Amino acid sequence: METVAGSSMHGEVSARAVARRTGIPYTTVWLALRRTLRCYPYKIHRHHELLPGDSVNRRAFAVWAFQKMAEDDDWLSNLLWTDEAHFTLRGSVNTHNCRIWATQNPRTVVETPLHDEKVTVWVGFTTSTVIGLFFFEEMRDSGFVTATVTGERYPDMLQNRIIPSLSDKHLLERTIFMQDGAPPHIARRVKDLLRRSFGDDRVLSRHFHHAWPPRSPDLSPCDYWLWGYLKSQVYRDRPTSLGMLKDNIRLQCLTITPDMLYSAVHNIIPRLQLLLRNDGEHIEHFL
Repeated sequence: METVAGSSMHGEVSARAVARRTGIPYTTVWLALRRTLRCYPYKIHRHHELLPGDSVNRRAFAVWAFQKMAEDDDWLSNLLWTDEAHFTLRGSVNTHNCRIWATQNPRTVVETPLHDEKVTVWVGFTTSTVIGLFFFEEMRDSGFVTATVTGERYPDMLQNRIIPSLSDKHLLERTIFMQDGAPPHIARRVKDLLRRSFGDDRVLSRHFHHAWPPRSPDLSPCDYWLWGYLKSQVYRDRPTSLGMLKDNIRLQCLTITPDMLYSAVHNIIPRLQLLLRNDGEHIEHFL
């Protein structure tokens, strides 16, 4: 018992790590941790990295967002949340089996890269509707293959697909276009197109009057809801080709209801409140 306790005193160790370190069988370690030492398995939260200055920008954004919501009841409803994500045939990373044993939740955060890559899809949505579902790909002799998002392909998509869709739905005049600061998003052609279509005050992006805070997927419903929801659905039948995977993504986007969109977008409010209380630092391990 003293051996197990000594190996787990730092409060951030797995039962399997203790078993390997001490040579004690895993089941014996598990029983000692759980029943005798009264430790509990806590899940590791994998979060994006924050750089110096990010916390200040995130907190300032939260203050500004609450001001906008106080001034305009429709501000949040008019936001068009946009993002790209990469889906692979392997599916999402499963952190269920990666846990830490401790007497109290250590609120451990592990910073990891944001994305993997295979099929690249763009989606935008408001509190009531999904705008567009676009795969970045190009035709080759072997058929369609995934293409890199560039400062040329991205504005082509916006100009030919997304902006006309907003116009057809009579949303263009009031839409507030949100995007992160990825390099293709801030190419000169993109910025010129967004200014012509929305004006500086209705673009939430780097290099505009109102910048989206860098490295803040925990504040975007695309990241904290949409991609996780889609990935939980599109792999259920274990697609064996990229064509099947794309079909699954299209199908699951059609199942998204206005109630789901409303709930996902409005979840940003408690997140912003928590962000203010946590002075702009990581928040998801407190949710």
